[in-house]
Amino acid sequence: MFALYGAKNAVVTGSINTVITGSTRGIGLGLAREYLRRGHSVMISGRNQQTCDQAVTLLQAELATNRVFAQVCDVTDIGSVEALWDSASATFGRIDHWINNAGRNNPKAQLDKIDWPEIESTIDTNLLGVIRGSVVAYRGMLRQGSGWIFNMEGFGAEGMIGLEQVPYGVTKYGVRYVTKALVKTAAGSPVCIGYLSPGMVTTEMAVPQADRRDEFFFKNRKVLNILADHVETVTPWLVERMLVARKNGTAIRWMGFARAAGRFMLSLVYKRHVIEEAMSRQDNQPTLETSNDV
Repeated sequence: MFALYGAKNAVVTGSINTVITGSTRGIGLGLAREYLRRGHSVMISGRNQQTCDQAVTLLQAELATNRVFAQVCDVTDIGSVEALWDSASATFGRIDHWINNAGRNNPKAQLDKIDWPEIESTIDTNLLGVIRGSVVAYRGMLRQGSGWIFNMEGFGAEGMIGLEQVPYGVTKYGVRYVTKALVKTAAGSPVCIGYLSPGMVTTEMAVPQADRRDEFFFKNRKVLNILADHVETVTPWLVERMLVARKNGTAIRWMGFARAAGRFMLSLVYKRHVIEEAMSRQDNQPTLETSNDV
């Protein structure tokens, strides 16, 4: 049995019911897997029925569980996000954790060389999608009396500038702002807000498939090998900490300064090959989705 703590430390025991946007692959799928491994219930979501069905089939076969469900959701559509809440609420009775994970990368190029539809789509998915998900979940959790919302951070949240990642970085900087505001909004309410940061993870967003590996990727491979981790390394750590989070405003961040500094020091004597491992996996296994949306 688990205890779920709200803003006033009210305790709810039993299975945690979790909704994860953008969870048919990558980090989202990894988070779903770890909740299920611990006996909790998960509703995954993606932009089309086929990938949702594939992910459910995969998790059911892998974990022999009947606790995984799916709902198509496009986070750029408020009606679709509301339908995700309604479906999960009807399935579970209540929603304890809502994770805004859905995201996409922009093509690696300087801002003036990126087509406008790519810029617009990145902002609509990564930033406005988080706002839509947060508003829908917050309203629903106020009605049900408790719950946690976790927003996924990424490169740019700390204010770092990458000239070939401007649209993506802007969205993650904005997500940090939105989450800070939500923490203040939720103060004194039965809802808690948390920050979630997985660091660099070897999903397709960081390690593109063979036909999409560009100069930017190969130029940064050395640093990626130092700092990046596989999904199965990071997601158990994140889920364990979400399950025991108690305080509104909790920040769960895998790659802090100390860990990053240690990685660079270790790289002087030990070479990691996580990027090569990820490329080998991708080249030898089919993926559930092939776009740069999650």
